[in-house]
Amino acid sequence: MGRHFPNVSRVPAGEPNINDAPRKVYIASRFVGGKLGAWTLGVIADYIRGPYIGSMPSPNYHWCVLVGDYYHQLQATKQDGKQWNWYDDNKKDWTDKWELYEVGETRFNDNAIASAGIQAIQDMDEEYRLVDNNCQKFTLKLLDIICADGRKKVYTSYSRHQLKAGFIPGELLDESNPDEKVEVEVAYVEDGSAHIDLLDKAFELMDEKTPTLAEDDTVKEIEKGEGTEKKE
Repeated sequence: MGRHFPNVSRVPAGEPNINDAPRKVYIASRFVGGKLGAWTLGVIADYIRGPYIGSMPSPNYHWCVLVGDYYHQLQATKQDGKQWNWYDDNKKDWTDKWELYEVGETRFNDNAIASAGIQAIQDMDEEYRLVDNNCQKFTLKLLDIICADGRKKVYTSYSRHQLKAGFIPGELLDESNPDEKVEVEVAYVEDGSAHIDLLDKAFELMDEKTPTLAEDDTVKEIEKGEGTEKKE
């Protein structure tokens, strides 16, 4: 069974390359407004009416990964009473008021990062959850893939679909010969300690910079509007 909503990439078509020139990797955050702001208000209202916990992160503060001109993020759309995750990327608009935090570097080009973003979202549960299946989790999963510092050659018989989706960026296989094996280059973590430090740094930044629902003024306004009092 397919996912509820398709992934969307605006990176121009090209070959994924995981051994490109090194580039800085940032995690980026901004206060969500406009159409997305309406979505976050809906998420917050659902939690106020339901299993509200004051220590939950506020969805008003969105996180993504930024490399070069493109940001890579989790999006969610509501259908049948649930929020469903999907991958999205786009060129950064410098008027969007993103706050940037440098966390490392990558040798993935834009196409490889987009492929890795699809991999990261497909490795997550499809249903959005404010506490543990959100934009912060996606950000960490994508960093885990694209900031891997080692490279090695492997032989694989991965299908064309899996290669195209970014599971192993590399040469596409001949569909008429599905058992064919080819040599491809893959990324892996060479310095485990440094890699864990990078992910810990990103997690701590997001935790520090994201207000909880109890600290979010939007929650207080919604509670006033609904005449609701909640315990933290």
